[in-house]
Amino acid sequence: MVAAVEEMSGGGFIIKLHPGNEIVPTYEQTEAMRDGVLDMCHSDLGADMALVGKRALLLGASGYPAGTTSEEDFAWIYVGGGMDQITQVFKDYGYPAGWLGEGQEVFCYSHVPLDTIESLDGIKFRTIGFWAEVMGTFGVSVVTISGAEVYPAAEKGVIDAFEYGGAALNWPMGFHEIMAYMGTPGIHSPGAGHPLLTNFDSWNKLPDAYKAILQSAIEVYGNEWRASLIVDDSKALKMYEDYGTIRFTVGDELQAEIAKRSLEITMQYVAEEPGFREVWENKLAYIKLYKEGKNAITLKYSIYK
Repeated sequence: MVAAVEEMSGGGFIIKLHPGNEIVPTYEQTEAMRDGVLDMCHSDLGADMALVGKRALLLGASGYPAGTTSEEDFAWIYVGGGMDQITQVFKDYGYPAGWLGEGQEVFCYSHVPLDTIESLDGIKFRTIGFWAEVMGTFGVSVVTISGAEVYPAAEKGVIDAFEYGGAALNWPMGFHEIMAYMGTPGIHSPGAGHPLLTNFDSWNKLPDAYKAILQSAIEVYGNEWRASLIVDDSKALKMYEDYGTIRFTVGDELQAEIAKRSLEITMQYVAEEPGFREVWENKLAYIKLYKEGKNAITLKYSIYK
């Protein structure tokens, strides 16, 4: 994406990339971008809840059980008015130049299949955020640790199961070496994405042509990246199969109950946080329409299956 911006601008618009913690701590990027320490940041919506409230979760945060896929979020944000919601939510911090979508996560890695409501009771499960709140209602003992601690914690029996990311992202982590099972689909995190926020002064200084180039590049290459992740995950699932990892499907009863409890907690947020209600009602109206149309044209049979 950065290379495309430079090429489309004839070499006049160059973006320098810096990983998290190089200039400021990863979870303090949004404040640093607001203060002009950074010109732009790849926002982390989970961390941004401390700044803008739980409504940040509705803008594409990972770990929203039975929530939207990245495809649905992309449609809402770029067609259904979601970008206006992002602009309003972050009005005191920066201007959103675009939104990058990611893929679906693996439901979990575990020593036994966790495919029923009963199978979750008493399990020591590593997760964070909204999903941790939902899991707590199933009698799960939630353990919150960083990604770097997951492998040794599972290996030593500190946790019985965990979720982390998508299949392709997880493979290099070596989780298959210590856990016999993996579950799909990742109903706890069916999609993810994050706004690319810009400092107001930095954005306003850009020529209009450069603004258009940046916005177009984010939209095009973000969509391309999301598609590539699906294919990468598909390839990774075959690698797990060849290794001997047993893949189970989360049962319909458990999926339905996860959706039910996720909605109940969502309604609590709607009642407690006025800003959450506004984003929720806007998104709900559009996603319902989108799903109805998508379901109507989705084929049960295909020559490509």
